[in-house]
Amino acid sequence: HQRSVKLMRGMLMDAGLPVVHCPSHIIPVKVGNAEKNTAVCNDMMTKHNIYVQAINYPTVPRGEEMLRIAPSPHHTPEMMKYFVDALAKEWKAHDLIFEKHSEVECHFCKMPLHFEVMSAREKEYFADFAQSNNRVTAQA
Repeated sequence: HQRSVKLMRGMLMDAGLPVVHCPSHIIPVKVGNAEKNTAVCNDMMTKHNIYVQAINYPTVPRGEEMLRIAPSPHHTPEMMKYFVDALAKEWKAHDLIFEKHSEVECHFCKMPLHFEVMSAREKEYFADFAQSNNRVTAQA
């Protein structure tokens, strides 16, 4: 289960979606606008046949609206990619803001290194990557 959550969180972050960091298996993605939150949720269902829950006021304060994403071990990487691609498409269609999560990428696979979601052991291992211009480069 943790592996699915970690993979989905990384994929969402790689897509530039504003993931809210929390220790739960629930992955909140901040939208910050009730109308757009509901619209994205509805479009994910009608256009992509994907259910995602919109969390609006009074459950969260106004301006803190978010999508609630709950990956499970039954969600395959292919399903997760389909979900992230569809969400990114709807995010753009609703003029929502993408954010850059990491300036540091792996020299070999060119994927961002997300220090904020790494375990202490992973952070220690990759710490030198962030310091060395020879092994990592800034994302373009």
